Amino acid sequence: MGVAVALHSCDGPRLAQEIESLGVRQILLRFPLWEMDRLEEHWEFVKSLPDCQFVLCVMQDREHILDHDLCRKNLNTIVQRFWPRIKDYQIGQGINRSKWGVFSCDEFLAFATIAEELRVDYPEIHLVGPCVLDFEPIPFIRSLLNGYKIYWDVVGCALYVDRRGCPRNRQLLVFDLTQKIYHFVACVLCSNRANRRFWITEVNWPLENQSPYAPTGEKECVSEDDAGMYLKRYYEDAWESGLVERVYWWQLVSKGFGLIDVENDGSLRYRPAYYEFKKMLTGNSVESSEMATENVVVGQ
Repeated sequence: MGVAVALHSCDGPRLAQEIESLGVRQILLRFPLWEMDRLEEHWEFVKSLPDCQFVLCVMQDREHILDHDLCRKNLNTIVQRFWPRIKDYQIGQGINRSKWGVFSCDEFLAFATIAEELRVDYPEIHLVGPCVLDFEPIPFIRSLLNGYKIYWDVVGCALYVDRRGCPRNRQLLVFDLTQKIYHFVACVLCSNRANRRFWITEVNWPLENQSPYAPTGEKECVSEDDAGMYLKRYYEDAWESGLVERVYWWQLVSKGFGLIDVENDGSLRYRPAYYEFKKMLTGNSVESSEMATENVVVGQ
């Protein structure tokens, strides 16, 4: 069990304190390529949590998709700053959404190929991708089966199912969360560009009456109590599949969808999903520890 975080909803020292209090040790940290001026701020945050295992999510924009020289320069600067504290790097986020600056899989794969060059100076680096949003098999398999010079050490995806409500509700008659995991893992097994490790790098449910902070329309929003229940079922189904190594919840502190809400006066309020997450983390501490140290290799 992990959480994904960003230094926008909460300042670094406060966020680090909440991570320590929760007891979670798997952290996925977003870093936008267009915020290179905040590199040291992110480094200080990582340093403040020496017991946590980090994945750095390198988020793209249109400028970095088009300007490969700029992308190459900034990727090298980022990895050089965090190395060897962080060796796992998610390359790209929401690559099937134009809002993140990507208009085709080919554009993304050309961008990702630049990250592959990092192996020359950092042979122990692990690249995570393609991190497709939602259950969209076509861009997912396209990013795993191609002729580009990119190899995913871990296959990651942001497997949201929030538009269906409960994770056990079905899409297209047969695809509940478990079937979606099976389908994506089948794509991994067909890949010529990926190792057989599978992570869910992002998931949550938007919360009702949180406009304008909810990331989707009010139709998809659920109550805080339902969000806690869906979190529990999502983790249970992912574990029971036996195919998912990690699931990161997005995110720890945020209005609209976080495990912790930010009140108007700046104080923090713990939502029901927070307590559900903490209870599962504690109750499954042995299993979580094993998952963090032993790779779940699909197809074996």
